[in-house]
Amino acid sequence: MLKSTQFDLLRHGEPELKGVYLGHTDSELSEQGMRDSLTAIEHNPGWDLVVSSPLQRCRYIAETVSQRLGLNLLILDQLQEYNFGEWDGQRFEAVYAQQSHLADNFWLDPEANPPPSGELVADFSSRVRAAKTQLLARDEKRILIVTHGGVIRAMVADLLDIKPQYWGRIKVDYAYFTQLRFDADLEHSWPQLISSNVKSPI
Repeated sequence: MLKSTQFDLLRHGEPELKGVYLGHTDSELSEQGMRDSLTAIEHNPGWDLVVSSPLQRCRYIAETVSQRLGLNLLILDQLQEYNFGEWDGQRFEAVYAQQSHLADNFWLDPEANPPPSGELVADFSSRVRAAKTQLLARDEKRILIVTHGGVIRAMVADLLDIKPQYWGRIKVDYAYFTQLRFDADLEHSWPQLISSNVKSPI
């Protein structure tokens, strides 16, 4: 028997904090980010579950859409953004002024050069993969997941087998959707990238 599950991954809108390494730092949405996020969830294409990162820039929108549509809301810690360690919440310019070689090496190869006290990319990928596995074990067919750019890139990269040093090539705009579908039977699975960085879900 074939089981099909679709993830509609929505990146949160523009945060109040901009120009910083925004990982676990818990920024609110800006007014523009709020408007864009609310516009993105105006129409329900068939969602039967809402899932969110616990960080407020995602959680506010997830709570809003779940209440509007009368859908269950699941908060998963594994869907938090990448943890930038000592850089988290600091401005890009400030980090680069003090640790330019470390910053350059991180962006060139984040897997081999994590920020000071930062999360290992392998650990980040593992927790995102664990969230995916947990959601695919559920009965819902179409899931709205409100999360972060790094998490979305990690899911796409896992599906397409893209190395971490190339994740930055995956465009993920604020309040835009990326859609993944997972078809599986008892023996095989067929994951697909349905759309990437679109304003409205298909």
